[in-house]
Amino acid sequence: MKTIIFLLILAGTWYHFYYIETLPNSNSEETVDAAPFQYKTEAKKFEFKDVILTKKATYSVTARVISAERYHLDRNSNISTMDIVIGWYNLSDEKILNQIDFSQSSRQYQWNAPTQVLTEPEIQKTSSNIHLIPANDDVAQQLKQLKIGQIIYLNGTLVDVNNPSGWNWKTSLTRTDTGKNSSEILYLTEFEIVE
Repeated sequence: MKTIIFLLILAGTWYHFYYIETLPNSNSEETVDAAPFQYKTEAKKFEFKDVILTKKATYSVTARVISAERYHLDRNSNISTMDIVIGWYNLSDEKILNQIDFSQSSRQYQWNAPTQVLTEPEIQKTSSNIHLIPANDDVAQQLKQLKIGQIIYLNGTLVDVNNPSGWNWKTSLTRTDTGKNSSEILYLTEFEIVE
């Protein structure tokens, strides 16, 4: 009996802190035919919680949520508890996404496309892994409505993160890089579910 109660508590904890709903495939023909908009900005620094954020570029995008992952135990989770993988152009098409497997771990994302429906450079250039930093409690609450499969709109500022204890976290400013620091860090001021 104790084991069952423990497992139920464990399952409830996982559901509360980590579960993100995936919408059933609707075979929607809705796609996003625009890349992210990014504009270099003055590198102003500002305090946020216990870190210093440095503005690098304004950033807005409408895209489909391909994958999402919550984080609560790593050193960045005090400011960013969610990463999302988004796609535009062909990677917002559900029929194409059904043929590619995306996964996330350790704040990075991977994909496997056994049918070679798209080339690796095309997948790389039309998808992005974003570390989301909600600018306030309202945005954080809105993010709880996010579901994998939705088309969403994000607006904010790409930032570098510096912690007084010595570590830093750098944002990507291009869609063509790979490896460490190839993800965008978005100080998110506006979130909207489009579809």
